[in-house]
Amino acid sequence: MSNVLPLLLALSLAQAPSLTSSSPRERREAIESKAFLANRDAVPALVEAYRNEPLKDIRSSIIVALGTIRDRSAIPGLTGALQGDYEKDVRLQAIDSLLRLYIPIADDEGFWSFFSRVRGLFSEDPRPLVGVNEYVDQTAREALVAALERDFDPEVRMESAHALGSLRSVDELPALTEALEGPRNLQATDVRVAIIRAMGVIGSQQAGPVLTRMLKDEENRVVLEAIRAVGITGYQAAFPALANLFKTSRNGSVRESSLQSIALMREPAAQSLFESMLEDPEDVYRELAAEGLARLDYDTSGFTDRIAGEKNEGVRLALAFGLAASGDSVRLELLVDALEGGRDQQAETYLFELGRYEGRLEAIFPLLRNSKAEIRAKLVRVLGEIGDSAARPYIEPLIEDPNSDVVEEAVAALRKLTPGI
Repeated sequence: MSNVLPLLLALSLAQAPSLTSSSPRERREAIESKAFLANRDAVPALVEAYRNEPLKDIRSSIIVALGTIRDRSAIPGLTGALQGDYEKDVRLQAIDSLLRLYIPIADDEGFWSFFSRVRGLFSEDPRPLVGVNEYVDQTAREALVAALERDFDPEVRMESAHALGSLRSVDELPALTEALEGPRNLQATDVRVAIIRAMGVIGSQQAGPVLTRMLKDEENRVVLEAIRAVGITGYQAAFPALANLFKTSRNGSVRESSLQSIALMREPAAQSLFESMLEDPEDVYRELAAEGLARLDYDTSGFTDRIAGEKNEGVRLALAFGLAASGDSVRLELLVDALEGGRDQQAETYLFELGRYEGRLEAIFPLLRNSKAEIRAKLVRVLGEIGDSAARPYIEPLIEDPNSDVVEEAVAALRKLTPGI
């Protein structure tokens, strides 16, 4: 019997699917058996298997597996695939898997970020966004820059730009600027739009000058994207150009986006413009005017009477945002209550700003005790995006919340507040 057990074990191992099998089906099965979170020991064998794999679909499966494992020892293998694989689909998968090393991405769920929640900024689905405290390896960023600069396929260049934005790659802004203004992408509008969007996601004022130059571009899509992005960066020197577009453009989208961008940049010189728009018959202009004033050092006491007489819910929330920024706790609770309704995205954006920029973070913590699970879950998500570690002791108890959605958001938020997990 003692000789039988080793023989059975050997037979079992021999029958297990192998990465070096001559059968494509068995190689796929071997890849799938290794593709689970934190299976670090499998990374070297998968990288070696990729180097020897002739079939595109199986190479792509290996790259998917490396992204699923989410271990940074896979970076050389992934960057090698991005820079060297001759199949576009494999290179695109390498970009996706690189992102998964830094951003918890589920295949069946959407993404959330303050940038994507600013209403009306983007028509496409929001992109994933790395946590504010997450370190991104220089090797990964440099590989994405190389793909943006040299890949012959516009889609790969476009997705490389998107990835640099998702990873908040502020150090790569010079490379993004060169790719935006250089001759290679002059006719590649999709790539230029992707670069501008990435600059907006990164949110650094260093991108302000080039974004301001793009406001004069001949391509309307480029102009619209530059309008939206420059407001996110808060580059106040763009205010005169944006104000001129708002006042002179015959394009409704350009005018609305220009006012929205001005409302985001906290420019004191815009106060009179906002005040003049508070009585505008267009609901969206009144809403943006209230938002813009809320972000300034402005006496919002008059907003109380305006809320009482305002019929549009979006404008009412914008006015409540202004009052909450001035310390009105009742209006803060009104924004929290709105998380349950059709204006939840607007309310989330305001709560993010109040906690991140307006010094109201401490006032949000007690509101996590709300009796409604949907509101607790969304508040936790907002706190995770704000990224302040002071929220951790208030979020940790919600890991044991009776509602599974709240627990899921609490785990995700704590991950964002704890780099490297």
